[in-house]
Amino acid sequence: MTASTPSVRAVHANADSGRSARLAERVRRLRTRTATGSLDRWMLVLGGLLMPLGVLLILLGWLGVSHTPLPFEQNSYLISGGILGLALVIAGGFVYFGYWQTVRIRESREQTRELTAAVDRLQALLTATGAAGEAAPADTFVATANGTIYHRRDCTVVAGRTDLRRVDPDRDGLAPCRICDPLAGGR
Repeated sequence: MTASTPSVRAVHANADSGRSARLAERVRRLRTRTATGSLDRWMLVLGGLLMPLGVLLILLGWLGVSHTPLPFEQNSYLISGGILGLALVIAGGFVYFGYWQTVRIRESREQTRELTAAVDRLQALLTATGAAGEAAPADTFVATANGTIYHRRDCTVVAGRTDLRRVDPDRDGLAPCRICDPLAGGR
């Protein structure tokens, strides 16, 4: 083989990558609803048409029954106008209810995505500032510059103080705080 002739493996690799790209494009088109339109809009339109059509059929059935004195002549109006109209009203109501549920679920998912993004942003900010609690281990004890009592980092006595020093209670001979009780953590 010469340097200008592509190898058989290279030709197969190019063919496979082209096939993979075509397959990925077809799957992407398959997963979108752009070709069929938005299902929830169709449900809104269908529900909005079926319900008034059912009411119209019920009114036409009533109008036909009201002008016929004989009961056997009223049956066809009751069946075609009343029962069919009622069925259309109920079907339109269910379709409209499905539309409403679809919109509710979409809004709920969108709100969940926004809340998750906000929590992620807050977590990133807390991690960046070191306030997430992960910067210092749980068994790290502190004391003031001239103090004789050691505390946990989250103790209310030392909260917000900047003159704290790390201490080892066994080595420094300090007494534990009675408020935060640093020895309760298993030490």
